Amino acid sequence: MSGIEMIVGALGTAASVAGTIGAGQAAKNEANYEAKQLEIKGAEERAAAQRDAMQKRTEGKLVMSRQQALAAASGAGAGSDAPTIVRMMTDTAGEAEYNAQTVNYGGLSRATGLFDAARGRRASGKASFMGSVIGSFGQAATGLGKLRSGGFG
Repeated sequence: MSGIEMIVGALGTAASVAGTIGAGQAAKNEANYEAKQLEIKGAEERAAAQRDAMQKRTEGKLVMSRQQALAAASGAGAGSDAPTIVRMMTDTAGEAEYNAQTVNYGGLSRATGLFDAARGRRASGKASFMGSVIGSFGQAATGLGKLRSGGFG
């Protein structure tokens, strides 16, 4: 085998090794980017759920206000000494809080799922990179074996 063939073979092996590692690094970078997008979406889900929960509580307060106004207008009494209106308002407050907590739980659950997906995506990217590094060692070993045995030509 001539010196040129050995040099070209060695350069080919080096290029193959670099390309394999580069592809693994690109896969890792892409996975990290996707993970970041999932985390952003998770944070948005959590914030939206909190806003929706606040809205449910506000709706409950508006219903209770209306209940009190109607009770007062009916002449049946609307103060704390009127057990019917107090019971109705207590039930309404409890339902509003239940609705708020349900909405909040749903948003937190979706956010947790997205954060878990982000962790999984990062792990996948890391595994791709490590696989490319290990694969490049195999390519380098094959290239060195060919170089030593004169098998590039």
